[in-house]
Amino acid sequence: MRNRRPTILAAVAIALAASATVPAADPAADEETRASVPALTAFHDVVFPLWHDGWQNRDLTLIAEMLPRVKEGVRAVRSADLPGILRDRREDWDAGVSALAEALAAYEGAVEAREEKGMLDAVEALHAGFEKLVRLVRPAMRELDAYHVELYAAYHKILPAGETGRMPAAAEAMADRCRALAAAEIPRRFAAKEAEIRREIEALCRDTDTLREAAGGGDAAAVGAAVERVHDRYRKLEAAFR
Repeated sequence: MRNRRPTILAAVAIALAASATVPAADPAADEETRASVPALTAFHDVVFPLWHDGWQNRDLTLIAEMLPRVKEGVRAVRSADLPGILRDRREDWDAGVSALAEALAAYEGAVEAREEKGMLDAVEALHAGFEKLVRLVRPAMRELDAYHVELYAAYHKILPAGETGRMPAAAEAMADRCRALAAAEIPRRFAAKEAEIRREIEALCRDTDTLREAAGGGDAAAVGAAVERVHDRYRKLEAAFR
């Protein structure tokens, strides 16, 4: 076999040279635009055995034994901060967390009373609440999430700071993201809503093009109105996935 070491070393050298010329990413900005809640992700390791082993096997002993881990997991989720990019979902998140806490209270009471049906019903409610929060956090489509990252910068950063000079580039990036979104395949789990979703994507791209035109004109009031319109349109599209 031919020695591939020189090729590998050359690749490493190229990578090191590239890293020396590319500015380091801002960790804080990266965290702010990542749709993720680590406490919720970690809670999956508790919910999975509780649901698949405890509830499905009607294993009341396991369900009772897992109560302390569930309490700790719910506590962590309730204390978790949402990243900036999920701030528009705060109301739904808070409602979902409250429902999770209610399911935990029912779970705790049923374990204390050793009520089989109460324990199983509470675990089912807890699992449903967890899944609802996961769907709330998880992007419905990778392309939709990519568009949202650009919109977040325009709506929550550039517009409030009055930095209209940055808006043309932001609007151009949003238009590129929207074209990619329009060309993407709709996940099969949303097949029943595909026609509605396609209409909303088309409208979003149309309003994004309007923003791009306004940004090029430099009229701050027109730019602000266009950004608000795009933001409202995005929220409507996002709702179509629920």
